[in-house]
Amino acid sequence: MRAAPAAYADTIRCRGGPTLGVSDVIAAWHLGPAPVVLAHFLGRPTTAEDMAEYYRRLDLRSVDVEPFPGVRDMLRSLRSSGYRIGVYTSATRRAAWLLLARAGLDDAFAVVVGGDDVNSPKPAPHGLHMACHGMGVTAEQTAYVGDADVDLQCARAAGSLGIHARWASPGGSTGRDLVADRPEDVVCLLGQASDLERR
Repeated sequence: MRAAPAAYADTIRCRGGPTLGVSDVIAAWHLGPAPVVLAHFLGRPTTAEDMAEYYRRLDLRSVDVEPFPGVRDMLRSLRSSGYRIGVYTSATRRAAWLLLARAGLDDAFAVVVGGDDVNSPKPAPHGLHMACHGMGVTAEQTAYVGDADVDLQCARAAGSLGIHARWASPGGSTGRDLVADRPEDVVCLLGQASDLERR
């Protein structure tokens, strides 16, 4: 999904910062939510005007956002199997809800935790613990699906099962995590993990 990094790059350029590519922005996502990333590139504290511009740009950039092929079916299968599904993202909660709504997925999740809801960004596990608490489960009962190494590190730090979403990003897996090449693989991997638990 390029809408969010493109919105960052647009905002940073518009607000007096450097001209950046999408990869430059993505490389800084681990720093935290939008105010932290913007401050990093602007070289000054983020203002309310900066954030308003970011949300305006994100709204414009996300008009045609679509989930990866197979994601809707994966979510449907998980829900019909009784799984509770939540989101923990480095994005702000407002940005996450905006993108989920644009993708038609805003009714698919029981809880959404944004990077601005926690004091420590990934790979610290606090946000994942918060999402688990919101769903009434422990981190040890949870699988965390992510496309970046910082997501998988977060899963390990929390004691959750890490699943590398390789359909979204070929990098990120260290060999210690399960790998899903397609969204439907997540359903199979969780089914296998449940079978192992029962044995």
